[in-house]
Amino acid sequence: MTSRRDFMRLAGGAAIVASLPVSAQQPPLLPQREIPGTNEALSIIGLGNSQAFRNGNAKVAGELLQLYVERGGRYVDVGGSSAGFVGQLGREMGATEQLFFANYIDPAEASAMRNEVTDLAAAQGKSALDLVHTRDLEGFRLRHDAYREMQEDGLVRFIGIARTGKPNYGSIEQLIRDGLVDFIQVNYSMLEPEAAESLLPLAMEEGIAVAISRPFMNGNYFSVVEGHELPGWAAEFDCESWAQFSLKYILAHPAVTCVLTETANPEHAIDNFGAGFGRLPDAQTRQRMQDHLRALSASR
Repeated sequence: MTSRRDFMRLAGGAAIVASLPVSAQQPPLLPQREIPGTNEALSIIGLGNSQAFRNGNAKVAGELLQLYVERGGRYVDVGGSSAGFVGQLGREMGATEQLFFANYIDPAEASAMRNEVTDLAAAQGKSALDLVHTRDLEGFRLRHDAYREMQEDGLVRFIGIARTGKPNYGSIEQLIRDGLVDFIQVNYSMLEPEAAESLLPLAMEEGIAVAISRPFMNGNYFSVVEGHELPGWAAEFDCESWAQFSLKYILAHPAVTCVLTETANPEHAIDNFGAGFGRLPDAQTRQRMQDHLRALSASR
């Protein structure tokens, strides 16, 4: 498998970064999309829970977060020890109100969940956690009353589920139909398109916010495109790198609120942010993109 670092080196990553529509002095602000049913919007590129966050690397994590904050970034996925650590970095930058933290709170006794939520809110400088979600589908349904009570009591603003693989989509769809979630986080990309079959259309119909994870399939995507030139027609939707090729495909789906990018490399982060600017591919072009990637995959 080709890592993003290796791919960018082979493809001339420095040139890609230099061509992005940013300036060191005043980078443009990332476009935003509304959280369905609210007047609040999130930047269309989010930060996933990267290794820099999980390892507590203050220098690298701080640089990544600063780049994101400077561009008006909002959605940051945090979990475990990174929830308090990244929250503290945000406080030191004066970005507490700007940043929207997606926290993982697993089902437990109601009192234990409330204590965890209160502690995290204090660490993040929030009066209420922005988003609380879990990967435990069964536990979420069993403890849903506890999640909703925390929301009603003003401890949590939004609740949701973050279960990414196709085998879980039927259960997630049922949670949506039952009115139990405000947000979902799922996998979706040209190499994992299954969410578009029924889950994403249902989320859009029911007004559920959608965060997309694994846009590069943990690096497998770069293994497919390695050694290949970006097609010239990618310029038709202002795409300047293979990373942006995948991200723009995802962002062009109308159900998507934001797509999460996970990197510990600032140059990669800037390249990812570039996908948020310019035109997005239309339906015909998206099909062309998917056909092109299938052909590259078949030629390996």
